[in-house]
Amino acid sequence: MHQEERGSAQQITVGVAVGAGAAVAGLLPWIITGMRLPLQNLWATPTTDPSDMPIALLPFSQYAVTTIAALLLVGGVVAGIAVRVLRARGSVRRSGSLAALAGLVGVQVVAVVETAVVTGAGMRMDGTPGTGADVSAAQLYVVALTVGSLVCVGAAAVLAALVARAAPGGALVALAVGAVALGSWANTFVVPPVSSPGDAAGVVLAVLRWLPAVAVGAAIAWTGLRTVGQGIAALIALGLLWTGTAAITAVSYALGSRVYLPYPLEMVSAGATVFVMAMGPAGATLVPLLVAAVIGVAGAVVVRLRDGRRRSEP
Repeated sequence: MHQEERGSAQQITVGVAVGAGAAVAGLLPWIITGMRLPLQNLWATPTTDPSDMPIALLPFSQYAVTTIAALLLVGGVVAGIAVRVLRARGSVRRSGSLAALAGLVGVQVVAVVETAVVTGAGMRMDGTPGTGADVSAAQLYVVALTVGSLVCVGAAAVLAALVARAAPGGALVALAVGAVALGSWANTFVVPPVSSPGDAAGVVLAVLRWLPAVAVGAAIAWTGLRTVGQGIAALIALGLLWTGTAAITAVSYALGSRVYLPYPLEMVSAGATVFVMAMGPAGATLVPLLVAAVIGVAGAVVVRLRDGRRRSEP
């Protein structure tokens, strides 16, 4: 009995460590770049020096919405991959999987709450809630970013669960969502949120542009495309790569333009227009789609041949 209890406690400890570590891995690009809160339009103390801003665990800014989502979603996918690998080796059971999910969500919620508190404390307020435009704008800004980030935490938990325990087809769809976010995540290593890339950074960013396509292709190859369901999942993954990349472009454009911020309807319209353009040939999203398909099919053939040779060996 005591041995079972120790085994269960060990499973929970390992699971929490895996989940928390995955959450930190997701935040890694932001941690490396210094974790200074981006300059804010409604900041109480006017400043143009980024070093004057406080430390925050997430880059709260309307110009960094896609980066926030990427930091959280990639953490969820990393947790799912780690748990799936450990389950395959028999190192983690159901209790460990649930503990990993708890560790992931716990660290990410702490990151969101800490950032919301730090951002709210520094905003320009007149002390009388609801009586001034600045107060309303600042409150709406912090609440919107906080709620949106918590939604991303929930999405990260779903992705982690699917990658960790779903059949290969379901895991592939979740991996494709993470692969789309991987582009923005990797870009943060090179250019911190709300910063302009230099010439050298532009070269690196041009290379990283292909990372989501390669990741989706690798995920398709991993399944081996052995069943009709996996084939359908592969098509969904390619569709997510196509639409997801276009959606990131559209959201970044709409929220990154201060002209549209006071006009929500115009912002949505502008984003929708850019989304449609980004999905067409002019958006240059079709070539990465083809790259992902080629990698996926070729890799799946290699995986099936390898598995076939292993089964034929005495």
